Amino acid sequence: MKKVQTWFKFSLLLASFLLSGTLPTKVSAQDTITLDFCYQQVQKTYPLTRQATLLEKSSDFRTKNLNKNHLPQFNINGNASWQNEVTEVVIPLPAGLPQLQGPVIPNDQYKLTLDISESVYDGNVTNYQKRLEKFNLKVDKKNVDASLYLLKDQINQFYFSILLTQQNTTLLSDTKKQLELKLSEVESAVRNGVLLSMNADLIRAEIINLEQNIYELSMDRVASLHMLSELISTPLDEKSSVVLPVIPNPVQDYENKRIEYELFDIQRNRVDLMKNMVTTKWNPKFWAYGQVGFGIPGYNFLSSDIAPMVMVGARLTWNPWNWNANKNEKKIFDIQGDILKNQQETFDKNLRVTTQKILSDIKKLSDLLFRDQQLINLRADISRTASSQLTHGIITSSDYILRVNDETHARMIMEIHKIQLVKARISYLYTLGKL
Repeated sequence: MKKVQTWFKFSLLLASFLLSGTLPTKVSAQDTITLDFCYQQVQKTYPLTRQATLLEKSSDFRTKNLNKNHLPQFNINGNASWQNEVTEVVIPLPAGLPQLQGPVIPNDQYKLTLDISESVYDGNVTNYQKRLEKFNLKVDKKNVDASLYLLKDQINQFYFSILLTQQNTTLLSDTKKQLELKLSEVESAVRNGVLLSMNADLIRAEIINLEQNIYELSMDRVASLHMLSELISTPLDEKSSVVLPVIPNPVQDYENKRIEYELFDIQRNRVDLMKNMVTTKWNPKFWAYGQVGFGIPGYNFLSSDIAPMVMVGARLTWNPWNWNANKNEKKIFDIQGDILKNQQETFDKNLRVTTQKILSDIKKLSDLLFRDQQLINLRADISRTASSQLTHGIITSSDYILRVNDETHARMIMEIHKIQLVKARISYLYTLGKL
């Protein structure tokens, strides 16, 4: 009995160390859940999926605002002031002649104007800003896609964890049925005085131990199902079963299709655009402007009467020399591009290392499965022999239980290797962005 508990706990620890997962959808009792179904559900229900639409709307508003840069800009300006001194016109005349009185300018002044300006040529700045906005949107959406893709790894962990507890529960249930059948034989032998009652008690105790282990597995499975259900925002029936995916051995043609790898390319193109955008600082800018309104005084400062004010004009700005600041800024963008290229190469290198490890695991697990089947065949023969020996009183129930446990343990190890192999194949596809 202690040996079965040890084997059972060993299997759970090994599974926990190597596996974990998640799934989605509305299923009824006895329905089955597939891994693809989980992927589809999380793409539909996860809150992050709505972010792409929000990003597009936000970008659309920013682009519309940039388009308004070429439209006339209107500003209403008002001004009221008082000053302690104003300009006086004093004309000195020879003595005896009457003094000339010049215009009197009031100490208080008032103006109300409508100022209009329109960019005729902004040095191509707006055009670059709109192109940059498109790149920013691409980067943001790719980041969302990358985050959603990472959810598949969480699903894998939950899914295969559930699958392992499901398979082990089935194996332990089969072992329990086998012991229950044997218990009937032993009880008959005890009644006939062929075997001691202790032999029946040992089998009963082992059956209870198996029931406890089955219950523990079932509760772990239900907990994982609940977590998976929460992740995919889909109710899952506790009686639903998961299906082991059929995944062939991957073709070993390294091709990096990860979204993060594409994201590096987009970011580098954005940096190139920002580098070219620096040139707009050299370009001349040309505006047309106008002003209409009323003032006291108006443009004629020597008049103290309210007067209309109308002005039109044009303005040109150009800074042809900025002491190589633009060249230095371009060099900064060159360095940023090199940094992104280095990060992309590092990301790719790490994926290559990871895929080599996964391919090694795939080969190892394939070889182990062949050995597992040989071991199970031997253990099954030994169990059958032990069953016959117990019936004839050659061995005790304790010896028989040990042989049965050996077979059960071998079958559990084989199930672990089967699930690990499929998970490794899926991990290979996931790592390369092919899921």
